Amino acid sequence: MSANGKTKTGAPPKAPVAVATAASGAAKGVSDDATTARLSMPENNGKKVTKPTVATQQNAGDDFKATLTVKDMVVWGLITMVPISPMAVYGGVFADSGGMPTLAFLIGFVAVLFSVFSFGIMIQHFPSSGSIFTYVSHVFGKLPGFIAGWLMLLQYLVSPAMVYLIAAIAIHSMLPDVPILALCFGFLIIVAIVSLIGMKTAMVVNKVALVAQLAILALFVACGVVFVVQHPESANFSPTNLFNPAKFEFGGTMSAVSLAVMSYVGFGAIATLTQEAKDPKHGPSRAMMVMAILLCVLYALQCFIATCIDPSGAAFAGNTDNAFYAVAKMAAGPWLMIVCAVGVALAQGVFTAIAQQNSIAFVMFTMANGGCLPKFMAKMNKRTNSPLNAVIFIIALSVVLTLLFHFSGIDMNTVVKISNFGALSTYVMLNVSVIVFCWFQLKQRSGAKAVFMHLVFPALGALVCFAILMSVGTVALVTGVVFILIGIAYYLVLTRVLHRQINLG
Repeated sequence: MSANGKTKTGAPPKAPVAVATAASGAAKGVSDDATTARLSMPENNGKKVTKPTVATQQNAGDDFKATLTVKDMVVWGLITMVPISPMAVYGGVFADSGGMPTLAFLIGFVAVLFSVFSFGIMIQHFPSSGSIFTYVSHVFGKLPGFIAGWLMLLQYLVSPAMVYLIAAIAIHSMLPDVPILALCFGFLIIVAIVSLIGMKTAMVVNKVALVAQLAILALFVACGVVFVVQHPESANFSPTNLFNPAKFEFGGTMSAVSLAVMSYVGFGAIATLTQEAKDPKHGPSRAMMVMAILLCVLYALQCFIATCIDPSGAAFAGNTDNAFYAVAKMAAGPWLMIVCAVGVALAQGVFTAIAQQNSIAFVMFTMANGGCLPKFMAKMNKRTNSPLNAVIFIIALSVVLTLLFHFSGIDMNTVVKISNFGALSTYVMLNVSVIVFCWFQLKQRSGAKAVFMHLVFPALGALVCFAILMSVGTVALVTGVVFILIGIAYYLVLTRVLHRQINLG
């Protein structure tokens, strides 16, 4: 930015700390490629755009060094996720699954597990990317790659309004007289101000936020165990709280999974750290595996304890949005409900939202530089180190979507599923890309390991993700399909009418 404060198109961005280190993931909606924009930016007007990295976040101005261990990446990954995110969607998952929310989160983990394998394989072949749309573009061509990026946009653009809604509902559980819409705009204004003035979230703050979330989770589990032990007449540790054959229904369970999988979205952000890893070929995939397992344990634990406290769901009958907070109140009183609700509100409505706002802005910056979006999105403000036009666009869109969701009567669970449509679709494309690239194009078929890693596991991952995708509900499916059709039409206009060159990395 010049002395007069004007922005400069394509100026090299410095490291946006809030992007790389603030919590994102889970109910966040910003997924695996949300940080890709700052790690693999295309050339702009013949000049390489600076690659902000986690290393530069912690050592601003230092040269790039590959220093991250698996442990470092796991910790960073947990920071970008929200370990208490199931608290936000517990009621919807409980209702859809017939009282077996833990099962839904375990099935969601299976889908993630196979996708982790696929990420690991593609990282070895494309270590400088970490981007699903780049993988798809290399394997299938520019149009499928563009659609993968377009689906990422669906997920990204819906997610800010989604986290504001989640945070607002959490606060509304304590302050029922305050309208949810007013609370949504309260969080939106806070995040907008932070983003526009260029405030950054330090790594130490995010680590404190992570520790606080884990402390809240531990507190809930401890209080829950005590409650179950003291109330054997109404609470129990029965295995039917995990799986009850009498209540199991495939369609309902998969619908619950399509909501629960939100909490896992974002695990692949570790793939964007490949260039900083000591072992770039194996480190990120191992870190993703460890993180996915840790999250699965944390998610399953909090859901199982909540179900044991109130197996029937009587505490939140007719109000699934506030279900977990009602269970927390049952376990230890209003104080625990307040702790859980405030924890979710801050994690989602502040830390996650700030990370999302910046991450999405940089994704749009990258796509604009690659010719996929209007050029005005590629203006970088040097003072704030952020794509100012993209940030303003996202803020405006968040206002529109928040109003749309509120006045159309679309509930929080449906909004989450619309966002998940984008993530699940890209996971399907990722898994299919592995099969086509490794099994058919490279013909890597020798040995049992190749059969499982290049065919069986990605096929299972694609099938499981597709089954979950088909269970998101009519509104989310129709929204997703219409968005894809708009994307195809937009691509054809760009390439056939405007003759624009598309660069997907």
